[in-house]
Amino acid sequence: MAHKENHNIKEFINGTLDKNLRIKISQEINNIKQPDKGKITENNSHKFDADVAWNKVQNRIEDQNSTDIDHNKRGKSFYKLSKIAASVILIIGISVSAYFILTSKSEINVQSYNIIQTITLPDGSVVTLNIHSHLSYPEKFAQNNRVIEFDGEAFFNIRKNPQKPFIIKTDKARIKVLGTSFNVNTDKKKTEVVVKTGKVEFKNSSSVQNKVVLIPGEKGVLSSGKIFKVKNENPNYLSWKTHFFTYDNEKLKTIVTDINEAYRVNIIFKDNNIGEIVTGKTSFNNYTIENIIKIICETHHLKSTGDGKNIILSY
Repeated sequence: MAHKENHNIKEFINGTLDKNLRIKISQEINNIKQPDKGKITENNSHKFDADVAWNKVQNRIEDQNSTDIDHNKRGKSFYKLSKIAASVILIIGISVSAYFILTSKSEINVQSYNIIQTITLPDGSVVTLNIHSHLSYPEKFAQNNRVIEFDGEAFFNIRKNPQKPFIIKTDKARIKVLGTSFNVNTDKKKTEVVVKTGKVEFKNSSSVQNKVVLIPGEKGVLSSGKIFKVKNENPNYLSWKTHFFTYDNEKLKTIVTDINEAYRVNIIFKDNNIGEIVTGKTSFNNYTIENIIKIICETHHLKSTGDGKNIILSY
C-alpha cells in the first residue's frame, strides 16, 4: 500500500498522474494545516515553507489541466503518428531478429563417454573420438576457416579445402591443416599429434613462434610449454580405433598395456616376470579379447583366469 502511495505522489509531482487522482490529492492538500513552527528544531538549516511548496504544486496542476485540452485536439494526429511509428518499430524488430537467426551459429557438443564415436562434420570431414573425449563444433563453419575445440584422443580425416584451413583448439595447442589425416591425444601433461597423411602445423597456443610442421611418420609433442617433433616409433598409435596391433620383439607388458587401453580391460600378471617375456613378430587384426588372450597363453604357455574384464595371467 505504501509503495502505491509513493508512486502516486511521484507521478503527482511530475505531472503524469491521472486527472481524477490529481483533483483528489489537490483537495486533500488544501485541507492540510501548516505544520506547527514550534516543532521545527533549530538543527534544520532549511526550514519548510508550505506556501512556496503549495504554489509549485498548484502551478503544476494548472499547467497539466491546460495541456489536457491540447491533448484532446492533438489526439487524432498523435494516433496516426503512433500507428506509423509502431509499424516502423515492428519492421526493424523483425529485421534484427532475422539477422541474428540467420547469422548465429549454434555449437554442437559431443561427449564420447565409454564408447568410441564417429562424427561427420559440416564440411564432410570425419572425426573418430576415443572414449572420454569431447568435441565442440558449429552447425555451419565460417566463410574463411573451420574451427573446432577438442579434448581427449581422436583421429581426424580432414577434407581438403585450401581456402578454409581446419583449426583444432585444445587447452594448450593449436593444430592447423588444409586436408590431411592425423591423430591427436591430449591430457593435462602433454599433447601429441601423429600425422598419417598430409601436413600439419602444430603450435603452442600461448606462443605463435613456438611451432613445428609435421609430415607423415612424424610425431609432435607439446609438454611443459615446449614443442618438438620426433619420428613416430609406435606403429600401434591407432590401435584404439582399428584394434590392429603389430609387434616385433616387444615385451609382453607393453603388449598388455596397449590391449588394456584399446579394449578397456584390466589384464595383470600374477608374476611380474611374465611381463618381461619378449615376443617375436606378433599381430592381432581386430580380434576379440578372448582370442587375443588365448593366443598369448598358447604361445607362452600361460594360464588365464578372470571374468572377461579383469584377467590374470599366470604360469
